[in-house]
Amino acid sequence: MSIKALEHSEHAEHAHHADPGGGGHGGSQAALAVAIMAAALALCEQQAKHAEIRVEEASIGAADTWAQYQAKSIRAALSRDLADVVSTSPPGPAQTHADAVMARLRSDADHYEHGEDGKEAIAKKARHLEEVRDHSIEQTHTFDNAAAALELGIVLSTASAVTSTRKLLILAIVVGIAGAIMGVLGVIAPEVAAV
Repeated sequence: MSIKALEHSEHAEHAHHADPGGGGHGGSQAALAVAIMAAALALCEQQAKHAEIRVEEASIGAADTWAQYQAKSIRAALSRDLADVVSTSPPGPAQTHADAVMARLRSDADHYEHGEDGKEAIAKKARHLEEVRDHSIEQTHTFDNAAAALELGIVLSTASAVTSTRKLLILAIVVGIAGAIMGVLGVIAPEVAAV
């Protein structure tokens, strides 16, 4: 059991024992609120961790892909330059060989630019990986915000049980619901809550 989970369990236990007889607003309501928010918190933290992993994977993938793009650019430029050098050979029997080499070099340059694995395709892949990275960063921020709201809700709920203050429990539930909504937004529209 993680330290956070143990802390939340202690909060719930504390909230439950604060009002066992049913006086005030009821420690069992606060304990239930803590348990629900702790479960939602665990889910948000797990999703935040998954999003962080996607950020790292996409960042590395995009960097590798852009490096491949740069290598193709260098090869294409080198092929074009060599084709230009070969095209300056003097007329005669060597010219036929030079023309064949020049045609191959120009074909290579075109392949590096436009082929199935050319610069255009590589750039498209790199941009896609950057989009995945950016989306995952927004998810990380949104899940972190959701976790913070849920943790605050847990603290407020525990405080409401200790002080037997119903208004504090209501505030705790409102903050917890806000955290849960942010958690859902982390899945469907993280850009909305990624502050």
